[in-house]
Amino acid sequence: MYKNKEGYLDPTAGDAIREADRPPEDLSRAIRLMKFAADCQGFEVIGRIWLRDKKTGMEYK
Repeated sequence: MYKNKEGYLDPTAGDAIREADRPPEDLSRAIRLMKFAADCQGFEVIGRIWLRDKKTGMEYK
């Protein structure tokens, strides 16, 4: 639960922060696809997958 600076619960701000911090659905789909492709070829992903969004420059680890 998110609390504001006075210590009171602030569900609206908490929801907004959680939504802003959530990775985009395209990112989740790309990672699932990479793991699936590796599995189909007899490999498994054993480390982190780092991606950079070409449009925004945001990096996701």
